[in-house]
Amino acid sequence: MAVSTIALRASSSTNVVSEMGGAFKNGSKCDADGNLYIRKQAMDRPLLGPVVKINPDGKRIAVFDPAAFSQLGLDRADAFSPASDGGIYQIASQMLQGQDGHLKQRIYVLHFASDGSASPPTLLDADFEVYTFAAFAGGSFLVSGVRRDALDKNDHGRNFTAVFSADGRELAQLSFPKTSGVARAGKKLDGHANSGGKESPKDVEPVAPTLDLADAEVGREGNLYVMRASSPALIYVIAPSGQIMKALKIAGPAADAVANGFHVSGNRLALSFWNEDAESQLIVVVDAQTGRKIASYAKSSELGPSFACYSADEGVFTFLRLGDGNSLEVIRAQPE
Repeated sequence: MAVSTIALRASSSTNVVSEMGGAFKNGSKCDADGNLYIRKQAMDRPLLGPVVKINPDGKRIAVFDPAAFSQLGLDRADAFSPASDGGIYQIASQMLQGQDGHLKQRIYVLHFASDGSASPPTLLDADFEVYTFAAFAGGSFLVSGVRRDALDKNDHGRNFTAVFSADGRELAQLSFPKTSGVARAGKKLDGHANSGGKESPKDVEPVAPTLDLADAEVGREGNLYVMRASSPALIYVIAPSGQIMKALKIAGPAADAVANGFHVSGNRLALSFWNEDAESQLIVVVDAQTGRKIASYAKSSELGPSFACYSADEGVFTFLRLGDGNSLEVIRAQPE
């Protein structure tokens, strides 16, 4: 039975004043208490901007700033996950020149306490370019990116995904089966690829300069939900052991619509699809266990471009956009 599309309309709007200006990056998160975690754009250090935590009333209650780890000499800090203690985990890296003259990555997982203070970081036993990161509820990490041979100038990279322990040891590598009939339509990132771990020509898709594991969030049962950038969208459910528990194929609202973000809440997933031809964004909500489509929502331009949070219990979708006076506007929307 077809699911009709319902319009989303703004139910509230809050301006959050920031001394760093309103610019923010994609990849905002939220927690079960409705707090928002937003990665800001710092003009003086664009690759090392802080993450701000904003409560449901629109008040900033913490700042998680990589500058707190100045002793590490970080070059960049990227994806993050809210932690159960009210802080966050964030992936970060330092570029070093090896004895052979080639550059190597030193990869850290930063841990911030709920008040923004720095906890001891974790150095991963790995050297690759990281693009997707998430923390399991138990403290281990899923890290995905591209591994290259620094001595081979023609090496375009091999996709690499693994689970690491809380102390940085590699526990398991993951490989993703080839999926017939799925368009590889993910966004490019620095011209590199990201689609999973060990490769076999028979069962793994060929490397392409696209992000395959585009986003990840932890579910209430402790597993990670990982979105693969494609059309239709693919959501993998991954256990802390690294086992792929299931794969959900979720059709978009149109043939050319590509999933560009998602959020998990309770037993539901809300996926954002962008239709390039129509220049429109729609939200599809599905059952997190079966992938069955529950509802489809049309988003008006007034709600802002960034889909930041979804609350299944309240039926509320949260979006971000730049507001007046260089502020950050947090817009909550509900079905019309």
